[in-house]
Amino acid sequence: MFLTLSKHPKHLREGSVLKYLIALRPFSFVASAFPVTVGAMLAEDFSLTRYILSLIAAVLLHAGVNTTNDYFDYKSGVDTKESLGSSGLLVSGKITLKEELFLSVLCYIASVVLGIFLIKMSGLALLWIGLVGLVLGYAYTGHPFYLKYRALGMFLVFILMGPLMVLGAYYVQTGRFSVEALFVSVPIGIATDLILLANEIRDSEYDRKSGIKTLPILIGDLASSYLYAVLVGLIYVFVFYLVVTGVLKSIALVSLVAFFLYAGVMRQLFQKSTGKKSAREIAAVDKMSALAEMILFVSMILGLMG
Repeated sequence: MFLTLSKHPKHLREGSVLKYLIALRPFSFVASAFPVTVGAMLAEDFSLTRYILSLIAAVLLHAGVNTTNDYFDYKSGVDTKESLGSSGLLVSGKITLKEELFLSVLCYIASVVLGIFLIKMSGLALLWIGLVGLVLGYAYTGHPFYLKYRALGMFLVFILMGPLMVLGAYYVQTGRFSVEALFVSVPIGIATDLILLANEIRDSEYDRKSGIKTLPILIGDLASSYLYAVLVGLIYVFVFYLVVTGVLKSIALVSLVAFFLYAGVMRQLFQKSTGKKSAREIAAVDKMSALAEMILFVSMILGLMG
């Protein structure tokens, strides 16, 4: 995805394995591990083999999207030395466009190969989920779609990291879909969306200069900050519903701890939106949102255990 949470180390040797690992942005993979794990654990008969294969396939797809995102963001001038996003390797000259493109293609191919195995194991319906995932993942920033630049990034992230991955992982385990899995996918997709939204509010000035459109550019930072708050509330509406209906055990309410992180992000976003703080002064809002998502992840896993 395409979710950006950190910069690269200052000292990287040319051609090092570490350089390529950082280019994949592994710190963001919790956003794909979360839905796949929850979707698999919803199944009554859990297969560890199918889970591991689906997790690796999802992570490889995510890595392909990350590298595609960096590739096209750099080519289009969105990522610069002044911007706060991306792995930072292209703008610093520590990796070439050809290397970035090669990594992206390699990840997509490996994901497809694993996907074929999973289709044979679980059923043909997974083919359509996989195709939608590949197309939307590439279209996020890929030529000629550039959907991220048309203010559709949040919609794509929600679909990809919420319903698509949860339902896909559940289908791999069971060979069918379920309404429960769909409901569980909603707070997961929203939590990942919040990372992107915090990122876009923080980076709205950079994005505006680059000539791209994001939701904060269309509706303003202040309205987007209010949207962030509403989405946080929706997460807990769904968590409470899932606990009340017995899909999750009451221990899932531990996720309320994450609310304090979300509240801290909301405060900073409103401060930036009203001119009280600059983008660099709230640079950690996406990291804080990601940490909150991780707490939600752990609490939902606990709520599915036993």
